[in-house]
Amino acid sequence: MPGTASKRALLCTVTALFWFAQYVYIPFLTPYLLSLSITATVTGVIIGAYGVTQMLLRIPLGLALDIHRQHKLVIIAGVLLAGLSSLGMLLFPSPGMLILSNALSGVASSAWISFAILYTSYYESSQSTKAVGIINVFFQGGILLAFLAGGLLVSRFGIQMLFKASFAAGLLGGLLALFIPHESATRGTNVNVTGLIKVIHDRRVLTFSLMSGMAWFVIFATVFSFSTSTAKTLGASGPQLGIFSMLYSIGTIAGAWFISTRAGHAMGEMKPLIVGFLILALYCVSIGFAPNLHIFYTAQLLCGFGKGLLMACGMAFAIKHVDPEKRSTAMGCYQSIYCIGITGGPVVMGLLIDHGGRMTAFCSVAVIALLCAIAMYFLYRSGFLSPGNNSGYPRSRS
Repeated sequence: MPGTASKRALLCTVTALFWFAQYVYIPFLTPYLLSLSITATVTGVIIGAYGVTQMLLRIPLGLALDIHRQHKLVIIAGVLLAGLSSLGMLLFPSPGMLILSNALSGVASSAWISFAILYTSYYESSQSTKAVGIINVFFQGGILLAFLAGGLLVSRFGIQMLFKASFAAGLLGGLLALFIPHESATRGTNVNVTGLIKVIHDRRVLTFSLMSGMAWFVIFATVFSFSTSTAKTLGASGPQLGIFSMLYSIGTIAGAWFISTRAGHAMGEMKPLIVGFLILALYCVSIGFAPNLHIFYTAQLLCGFGKGLLMACGMAFAIKHVDPEKRSTAMGCYQSIYCIGITGGPVVMGLLIDHGGRMTAFCSVAVIALLCAIAMYFLYRSGFLSPGNNSGYPRSRS
């Protein structure tokens, strides 16, 4: 049997390939869809389809994984589906098939539950925050490599080559995943609907899920959809779009890594969440009023850092006080709920752009991010998010 270090390295490699396959074409997808004479609203629906299947699958998948613990099988299926979804986009570029293919990509991303839970199982429970930070670094590292490759390839070969690269990465990742050791013979738990309801009623799981959903709402409304089309309108080339996405990804890696450091721990829970949402609000205003491309370089980097803070904190804090035998269910709830934001962000943004214009749309999303920062402040100050305080009433602050 391979040692712990080897298991960690293998799973991190598969993680990077998985997210490479999912994101290599993303910065160029919205401009590509708009070039097919698809409206902003329909483009938002195509992008949002990625979140719909995740929203539907992640809770039942998390529940099933707590019972059967088949993380390896789910990882293999997820990586292969990531490649197949891009093949569908390559071969069938019609609106209906693009919606179906991106929905299949969402099915693939549902496997992230198993990546996160299996990787944290390679660490002591006291190091769960560190483990989440590390796996998020490889998550974002795969995306960074995807953006780098996409920027280099798209201007010379077109987006069709990016779909092919995604398929190849998915196939390679699936083959490597075959070598992931089977989980140790830990007993499954008799998780049922009652147990699921109890997990959902955990106010920390619910709050951090909703918080992450709002963060993803902002990101998918902007970075992964209409920020790139805005940059394209301002004259950005394919390589420039790749650079902007790389800067965002570098910032995200830095944010996720920062949370795993002593300085990140010293900030506690409230401060990084508030800072993250304030950064997202500033980003939306900056892009909405951008007169040229220069502001994108700094804005993308800062936005990535804010998102890295929010995602690493949200995932770690949501499951931090959940019993180990229920963590897959909790992770499924967390990821299913935040997919509401992934689905809604591009759809709402598309509608706002079609009916109110770019500036109105970006400013509206900025207000949402600002309200989230304010909400997190008051939720912590009231004691609502104190560990173990799930009675339904705020705990007084001593």
